[in-house]
Amino acid sequence: MATLDECEAYARGKGADIPYCMGVVFRLKSIGITHEQILCSAILAQTKSTFDELFERFGRDVAVMVTAITRDEALPKKKQETLYVEQLQQAPWESILIKLCEISANLKVIKESELSKNKRRKLLKQNIHYLNVLKKNIADNRDKALGLPKLLDGANETITHFGHRPIKFE
Repeated sequence: MATLDECEAYARGKGADIPYCMGVVFRLKSIGITHEQILCSAILAQTKSTFDELFERFGRDVAVMVTAITRDEALPKKKQETLYVEQLQQAPWESILIKLCEISANLKVIKESELSKNKRRKLLKQNIHYLNVLKKNIADNRDKALGLPKLLDGANETITHFGHRPIKFE
């Protein structure tokens, strides 16, 4: 099994944004996730690696967790989005937790950065869309991570800060 340091080194070699990756890992830890494969998968999700690359280096479980929440960028944009939403709806719970922590990190960037109004609106809309895609799965599994309600409250705080209605995860 790979260590966080090994995954970080691999991600660094692939040009991933390491501070962002570590922000996602921090959020996972803050909701009680300590399993090394899940934490590694959070880092590796930012590498744009293929299933085969991940499988060969990190094993099947990591490859499945990562590819369940990464887009196939070889496809046309429209097809990419459709398949990505399907992937998210069918993703294992561990992958959904990673995606939720990515969304949380994205919302922090949206709230704290100097993005243009249009860019901020577009990113906010996209992240709200993915939260809505995951809403049922989150509601069904909400009790599986102790700190999850706090993470969801934080996401809703940012969403409402920008004038959107909060998402109900019931």
